[in-house]
Amino acid sequence: MSAIDEFDARILRQLETSGRISWAELSSQVHLSPTAVADRVRRMERDGVIRGYRTDVDPAAYGRTTRAVIEVGLIAGAHAEEFEERLRTRAEIAFAAYVTGSSDYSLQCDCEGSDGLDALVRWLRADPAVARTETRFILRVVREGADKC
Repeated sequence: MSAIDEFDARILRQLETSGRISWAELSSQVHLSPTAVADRVRRMERDGVIRGYRTDVDPAAYGRTTRAVIEVGLIAGAHAEEFEERLRTRAEIAFAAYVTGSSDYSLQCDCEGSDGLDALVRWLRADPAVARTETRFILRVVREGADKC
């Protein structure tokens, strides 16, 4: 992966804000020609700096109105890779990370109400690798995403 310079960082900041921005608008924002901007974006795509373009959909739009964080502890000797594969099958799990501390995994979940969350927690507790779970409802999101550049 190549290092990014100040112009690349400016381009990335704009793309993080609006991934659908035109070359012309992007070039005026970062003070480079449209051709130079296009070349830089293509290079960053090729080098893996830009990993893709996504649409950020509100989970509530498709009925997932209950957000929660679930901490999961595995039993000693559990096969983490197999557990991770099972996590990837659940659409409600928006984010899953292997973490340090008293838990092994931290999951951010978007569920269809408390019944959907209950079903997910029951599914987790039935998993042969899971020793314990701890669930916390997300009451309000204060900040989402990160400024990377």
